[in-house]
Amino acid sequence: MDRALSGKLEDLAPEVLLQLIASIGASGVLRLETRKKTVEICFTPEGVCVGSQSDLEDVGEVLDLSTGRYSFHPKEIESDPERVIIDSGEFLIAVRSFRKTGRASFASELDVESLISGHVMEIAGRIDRPEIHVLADVPVSDNPLEDLLGDLEATAPEELLMSTIGVITVDPRPWRSGLQREWKQRAWEIRFFGDPLDLPEEHFDLVVVYHQLSMTRVGSHEDWIRLVQGLVKRGVPVLWVGPLADPMWVARLVDAGVGFLLPPPQGDAGEAWKRFGGTLTQVAENLLVSAGRAGLENEAPPAIVELVDSLLHGAENEEAIASFLQLASAELQRGAILSVEPTRLRCRAGFGYSLLDGGASLPRGLGILERVIRTGDSYTSIDGRSAAARQLAGVLGVEDLPDDTVLIPLKHRESVVGVFVGDCEGASLPELKDIKLLAARLGGVFV
Repeated sequence: MDRALSGKLEDLAPEVLLQLIASIGASGVLRLETRKKTVEICFTPEGVCVGSQSDLEDVGEVLDLSTGRYSFHPKEIESDPERVIIDSGEFLIAVRSFRKTGRASFASELDVESLISGHVMEIAGRIDRPEIHVLADVPVSDNPLEDLLGDLEATAPEELLMSTIGVITVDPRPWRSGLQREWKQRAWEIRFFGDPLDLPEEHFDLVVVYHQLSMTRVGSHEDWIRLVQGLVKRGVPVLWVGPLADPMWVARLVDAGVGFLLPPPQGDAGEAWKRFGGTLTQVAENLLVSAGRAGLENEAPPAIVELVDSLLHGAENEEAIASFLQLASAELQRGAILSVEPTRLRCRAGFGYSLLDGGASLPRGLGILERVIRTGDSYTSIDGRSAAARQLAGVLGVEDLPDDTVLIPLKHRESVVGVFVGDCEGASLPELKDIKLLAARLGGVFV
């Protein structure tokens, strides 16, 4: 890309911009324009170009400012034997030593003359840098974690958050032979009803009407239409399965607001039912996702979206995940990323936590995580004593988690595809505004 990427410092702080560009190993020039000063910082994949002490002082002063503009011009930086390039961590320590507030821990030990002359100090060995672990993205052994779900249903049902699906069918037996179990693994709870008048006036996330034969609706056409209209009015999507040979009836269902129409399978067992179950599950998932998209708008300003997308263009999955965790490690003592899969949440990467090998997983339906996935909201506290929190701690390789634990959704388009978990080992959490902003765009590294 030849043109500069620009935006406001109010959207992303100067220090976070430095960390973001450096962590991804981008090459180019970052320009920070404020009322007090304008500075330029040269980045190469190997590190940051160091200027004079005066240049470092100017950058340090700009770190404290939150108004102004930035622009980053991606380009290849020609090699120059006279240019001093240092690690981005050392560069940040150097410029922080000149900022007006919050002087770096190593400021008193900083030998700036040695730094800018190219005699890199042993500061790197004294910096407490967390080790980023990215677990291998390998298939996980099939473990529906039913025992854990069963224990929580018996001991702490209030800690579960299941999508409630009403299924209206004259014969629920084919559903109970396998599909009900599979849907439970997705945190979908089925409640069966026999006819349209049985469905209570309570919350459902989805309603499925299943008719194997057209005679099922004979004599009650208006009841079915009123049922569909009432559900649609309450914002509940309806999936209709039944014979579709009558175009007049299909038109009435469409007018009433049915979200999707499917023909029934040829039989209620065997391969035909298995194929039907797969299609039905996919359609149900699409309807549930569409119904929950209202709260999942991308919160990142367009300029940040463009910057992040451009910096990550061509980056490997593991590289992008590690970059985000490196940014988070500047604010938190521990952090981890869980990828959201249809039947589980799997630990993918982290720092500070022990992290179990092989990508340990949790079932869908745990309230503390499911709320993040459904709403797209961040949460800055949990009940560390809850059974679900203890299970989450076990996946991260620790005995327990503090109440001051943050849960941040990683979004991709209009879905949550990952959850970031982090804490300061019991200390109060910082604001994390910039981390949340980047997380609103970085979910795409999982897909």
